[in-house]
Formats: sequence, C-alpha cells, structure tokens
Amino acid sequence: MSVAALLLGLFAFILVLRVFNAAQVASDVIETTQGAIGMMANTDITDADKEKHMRRASIKLLGRFFWIASIGVMALAASGVLVWGGSLLGLYSLERAIEVALGWPFILGSCIVAIAVWVGLDRMKRTPASEVVERDDVPYNKLDIALHDFAFASPRRQRTLGKLESRIFKRRIDIEQAKRPIFVTSLPRAGTTIMLEVLASLPQFASATYRHMPFTLSPLLWGGFSGAFRKPGEKAERAHGDGIEVGFDSPEAFEEMLWMAFWPEHYGKDRITPWTADAEKPEFETFFRTHMAKIVATKSGAARYLSKNNANIARLGLIQRMFPDACVIVPVRNPRAQVQSLMRQHQRFSDLHAREPFARRYMEGIGHLEFGEALRPIAFDGTPHDPDMANSPAFWLDYWIAAYEHILATAGPSVVIVDHDALCAEPARFLPQLAKAMQLDHQAALTAMGATFRAPGPVPDLTGVTSTQLQRADNLHAELCRLSIGAALSKQGYIS
Repeated sequence: MSVAALLLGLFAFILVLRVFNAAQVASDVIETTQGAIGMMANTDITDADKEKHMRRASIKLLGRFFWIASIGVMALAASGVLVWGGSLLGLYSLERAIEVALGWPFILGSCIVAIAVWVGLDRMKRTPASEVVERDDVPYNKLDIALHDFAFASPRRQRTLGKLESRIFKRRIDIEQAKRPIFVTSLPRAGTTIMLEVLASLPQFASATYRHMPFTLSPLLWGGFSGAFRKPGEKAERAHGDGIEVGFDSPEAFEEMLWMAFWPEHYGKDRITPWTADAEKPEFETFFRTHMAKIVATKSGAARYLSKNNANIARLGLIQRMFPDACVIVPVRNPRAQVQSLMRQHQRFSDLHAREPFARRYMEGIGHLEFGEALRPIAFDGTPHDPDMANSPAFWLDYWIAAYEHILATAGPSVVIVDHDALCAEPARFLPQLAKAMQLDHQAALTAMGATFRAPGPVPDLTGVTSTQLQRADNLHAELCRLSIGAALSKQGYIS
C-alpha cells in the first residue's frame, strides 16, 4: 500500500508541475539567460544599452526563480499531503513509506515512471508548425543554445579551459604529432568542405568535429565529456543547403575560434584585417601547436593535424612561417560559378539570420564571418569591401579578385593550388598528385576516394558585372589553374 501511495504522490507532483507550466518557466529562465549572454557578446551594442538590458534581465530572472521555487514547493506539498494522509488513515506507517521512498528500487523505478509519464504527456500535445520550422532552421534546443552562448561570450574563458586541459592531459599530448599539418583554405564555395571530408576520412588525419563544440579549444576535455551523452546519429543536411550532410563526428571548420581568441584586434565590426608574415605572439604559437597535438590525440591512429579554415587565406605568410613543414591546400573554382554560389549562400544566411538571431550568433561565435548578417569581408588590399553591397554580383566578383590576387602574392612553396573543377571532372588523374604533394604514407587510400567527387556542370553566365571585371577574373583564374597541380592534364573550368 505504501508503494501505491508513493506513486500517487509522484503523479500529484507531476500534475502540479504541469498545471503551473514549470517547464515553460524553466525555459524562460534559460531564454533570458542566453539573451543576456548574447547581449554582452554583441559588439554592435553600447555599454550603456548592455547595462540597461542586464538590469531588466536580472529583475526578470529574480521573478522567474521565485516562481519556479514556489511551484517546486507546491509540488512537494501536494505529494507530501497524499502520502501523509494515507498514514493518518492507517493504511501504512509513515516510517515504512519513507523507508520505501529512500530505497534504490523505488528511486530508480519512480524516475523511469516519471520520465515515461512526462514524455507521454508531451507527445499527446501537438507541436505547433512554428516550432517545427525553428528546429529545422537551428537544430538546437534552448539548453544547447544557452550553452553555446555561454561558450561564445568569453574567448578568455576558452583559453583558460584550454590551458587547464593541457595540464590534465599532459601525458596524451605529443607535440611531435603537430608536425606536417594540412591546412585547407580558400574563398568559401571553392570546394574546401568536400576536400576536408575526403581527407578527414583517411586514418592518418585528425580534424576538429562537432563533438568538440562549443568548447573547441578543449577538444580532449569537452570531446570526452560530450561523447558520454552524444551518440552517433543520423546525419542531416547542413545549413548551407548544398546537399552535404553532417553528424556529431563530421569534421568542421572550428579553427578560427582559436585565432579570434588571440587576435581580437584583427576583427572589426565590418571587416577582418589580414595578418603579416612577421606577426608574432609567442603564447599563441605555443597554444596553437599544443592544440594541433590535442586534435590528433582525439582520433586513434591519427598522426597529422588537418583543418579547413577559409580565413587562413588572410594569413598564408604567417602560417608558412610558423609551420614550414605544413602543406596548405587552396582549391580554386571558376569565378562565374563561385560568385553565383557565394550570392546564393549570402541570401540564404541573410534570410536565416533575420528569422533566427541565434544562427547569426553561432556563425559569429565560430568565426564564420562569410555570409548574411555575420558578413565581415577580409580587407585584402587594405580597402574594406562594404557588406551592405553584398547583394550585388559585382561585390562578390571584386571580392573574388582581391582574395585570389592576395593568395598569389602571399603563397609560398608549401601552398598547393588545386583546380577544383578539374579535380571533380578527373579525380583519378589529380588525386595521386595531390597525395604526393601532401606526402601521404599510403597514397592509394586517397586515390580510392575518386567516386566522392562529382563532375561540375556547365560554366554559368554571370550578369550584373562589367566586362573589365570579368576579364580580370578570367585572367586571374587562368593563372591560378596554370600554377595548380596537374595543370597540363586538364583544362576543365577554363574560359577561352
């Protein structure tokens, strides 16, 4: 009888929580907290406005905490009254009920029952269409969003956690594993993602993955922790809408968070300032090498660090100075096709950021300042490109020209230019040469990945630009392809 009374008390506890909508109150607490964190991290807002927002958020949180505590007291009271009432009626002794309630069998069983009842009640409620759209746009729940906002709010915290990790995992970190790294970089939409995925599938390479998010500077510490509750799941198409599917173990471009943590002066409100080859920050170089070794340590059997970071085209000289044994792979795509793709992505992310503010905070937090409201063009030639003009094809073609002229001006012998269109058209010819350029121990493994690449479509027309712009871009593209590996084997993508 005491067990039945305790279960009845459990149902009363759940009923009070549901009646007073405790889950929504808790959600409001999380939403208010993440909003405050996002406000503090927003560089577009003045300190005075931040202070006003924080005062309002503090008052709201105080009220929400008081209310959720009151709901908890009422739920406990309802449960306690039922159990106590049964003992007064002589159905069982209160001491016996307490003994059963504190036993492990009842604790475990009641937890399972409570979860099942709660989930069952949730499933009985129909999900509004607006919530489905929100999940499609940003596949994170409110707790995930709050965690990401917390991580993004303080690069200093990320650095401190990374240093703590270095001490904890000192025996697992082998700096020798930071040798001969591979850096994949180019202007976005040039084929860097497919290059990263192909190389990351090889056993000798280790790259950052979604398991390391949002504390990417602590891949061993956070990756191990998140691995305890994040299971391998089905992949889903990423936000770019380009057919590339990602999962928790998929490689991703998170390296820029490290650069932002150490070089904040390079990131303006509307631009990124390029790095010079002689730029020095000894603490950064030490941290970076250690971080590379950590990434390698996260993958069993790996021996080399691999990253994709499009912003690295703004610091090729510095990377080559810091890592003279590195191989920097720069895919190059036909400017007509790439500019059209850049414009589509910018429009896609502009729409997404307008609907979902966290999507912008996420892109800014990981350093993907390439599209939408998060766009901060790299000032390659010292002259910033106005983000307000980014809906124009002329903007993107000018940006394309500036980017690849900068690459030609700063590329050294460790830079390997890859004609992406030619590679996709004839992977069997180009992959062996790429494997040789990277000094792969087992070149056949990369050659076998040829089926991953899809032949490019016809070169599209590009309107809204001048003939002078287009000719300059075509000449630059031809020069890049001439310098690419295997240039004599194919002319795919050239404009005659």
